[in-house]
Amino acid sequence: MKNILYICPSTGVGGAETFLKHSFTHSDKSQYKNHYLLFNQGPLYQFLIDKGASVHLTSHRPRLSKWSDQVRVRKQIRDLIDEHKIDLVHSTMAYGALFGAWAAKQMNVKHIWFQHGPASGWMDKVASLLPHDGLAVNSHYTSQKQRELENSLRFFIPRKIPIEKILLGTDIQKPSDNEVSKYKDELLKKHGVDSSKIIIAMLCRIQPWKGVHILLEALDEIKDLHPKIHCFIWGDAFGGNEYYDSLQKTISEKKLPATLAGLSEKVELSLSCSQALVNASTQPEPFGLSIIEGMTMGAVPIAPDEGGPLEIISNGKNGLLFKSRQAPSLAQKIKTLIADQELCLKLSTEAQETARNKFQAIRAIQHLEQFYEKVLQN
Repeated sequence: MKNILYICPSTGVGGAETFLKHSFTHSDKSQYKNHYLLFNQGPLYQFLIDKGASVHLTSHRPRLSKWSDQVRVRKQIRDLIDEHKIDLVHSTMAYGALFGAWAAKQMNVKHIWFQHGPASGWMDKVASLLPHDGLAVNSHYTSQKQRELENSLRFFIPRKIPIEKILLGTDIQKPSDNEVSKYKDELLKKHGVDSSKIIIAMLCRIQPWKGVHILLEALDEIKDLHPKIHCFIWGDAFGGNEYYDSLQKTISEKKLPATLAGLSEKVELSLSCSQALVNASTQPEPFGLSIIEGMTMGAVPIAPDEGGPLEIISNGKNGLLFKSRQAPSLAQKIKTLIADQELCLKLSTEAQETARNKFQAIRAIQHLEQFYEKVLQN
């Protein structure tokens, strides 16, 4: 039995946190015992507590700028390594690695970190200098961006650290037609939307780089041509309410067929009653887990032609790609999909097939644990 300590700075509902949920749900429990150190409470913390996982919290969310926080958290990690006989420390993102790497080194246990992206900041660059035995990434794009950050530091970085691309997946299950129909009726009634509307979804943290404003610009172009469209934008404000409030103002002033619907508590139902799922990020997505979730539920993905989506979507086969950051291009793809229901059905079928064959959560965790073995035996 091998003991793994996961260090995760955030406990929200993003892709990294979802992956941590999968690490508990789909781990081979005959071979691995997982332990978790989280920096604050939140949905991930509550999920792990409810599942009876071995979960620990820091006394408060540590700040890298406070040396006392660094000392305190690293000591807590060392104590957990000693108490649970940890064989490998898995740090989430560079922020987690900045705490986990040195503690693991001091205790002479293996350390890896998972770069979920976007790889763009000083922490990602500094993390590459830390002592670790492996780097996991979620796409070729993320790996490439991380390596670009490291280029100026190459002289200091060991060249034989293994890098593993682990394609993420989902384990949400498609609900019954009756459940979807009931949910859709209640959703439209709640928000005062006509029952004849075709639903388009967006699922993301509401922050500028997620490109919700690009979607609103596209809707403004087609609202008169396709009056039967309505878009539900699922997610909560991230990093303050200024952007969220500006979107609400745009929707109101331009009378756009869109609703900021808040955080979805039933993602599988929100996506199952949607004909398409739009991703409009203004910087390349490292992967795009919501795309996979939408495909699994039969929603046709429409995403920018860069970054992680290129490893998921084959344009015109299982989804549609538009020119990144270009609202007119997104508007055209939406029009194409709505105008051709035969194409929509074809893309939906292929999307579900792709998700089923390539992007399952259990496969991602099996791949991760194979990587653990490679690192532990090295």
